[in-house]
Amino acid sequence: MKKNLKIILPLFIVVLVGLVWLFKPAKKTVPVTETPARKVEQINQLAVKDRPFVILSPRADGKEMTITVDKVTNASKIEYEVEYNTKDIISGFFGTIDLSKETLPAVKKGLFGTCSKSVCRYDEGVSGGSLTLRFEGGDQPYVLKTDFNLQQMFDREGVFTSKDAKATLDVGRTGLPNATYLIISNTMGLPASLSQGGPEAVEGEVVAGPYSFVGAASPGLKNATISIQSKDDLTGAKLLFYNGKSYIELKATVSGTKISAPVTGLGTFVVVK
Repeated sequence: MKKNLKIILPLFIVVLVGLVWLFKPAKKTVPVTETPARKVEQINQLAVKDRPFVILSPRADGKEMTITVDKVTNASKIEYEVEYNTKDIISGFFGTIDLSKETLPAVKKGLFGTCSKSVCRYDEGVSGGSLTLRFEGGDQPYVLKTDFNLQQMFDREGVFTSKDAKATLDVGRTGLPNATYLIISNTMGLPASLSQGGPEAVEGEVVAGPYSFVGAASPGLKNATISIQSKDDLTGAKLLFYNGKSYIELKATVSGTKISAPVTGLGTFVVVK
């Protein structure tokens, strides 16, 4: 009997362990949800000569900005997004341009502030920001981005600069009324092809700019100077001004990577070599 117990007891234990393992609840498998990778936008990959021409201009009181987009050849829709810096926060506005319904140049306005029931509240201390344009409906979507400065004559004492500090317009301390606002930006593309922007073709490639210095009006300037800095030596380069119809070569002086010339008006400037 004892011998039988010695045999039966181990067998009973083995069977019991097997039953426990057999009926043990299976662990629940939690499905792993993969977070889709955020698409990284490739910005400003398009050659300057193929980009649309974009002008940013301020309202006379500096409380509103007008976006003018022209020379679009390979898109049917544009999404625009503006971010701007105020005294305390970063704010912005956005919208869409449907090129199947709107003609070029397409014009959109955005307030530096908000309006509700005809009551507007404007942001204080707006100094500049960025504009992003997303083009769709063509052979391939593309994205362009530019920075801008909003500057007032009184605050700047007549010296206006681009966001990247490479373009400077010095109009002198009395060159414009103190309340004058300018927006300084890179125009993304050219106002006209270098080969078609005047009675004669302009030889060379863009090495700096194009930069625009734009106000609500276009006053004449006296004793004003435009200066543009490049990362490359500018010996032999030309500084061009676009007057709305054609390019005009300015009488420029070059000092290493900097080119300067007297100017008589606001507008778009580009350096070619």
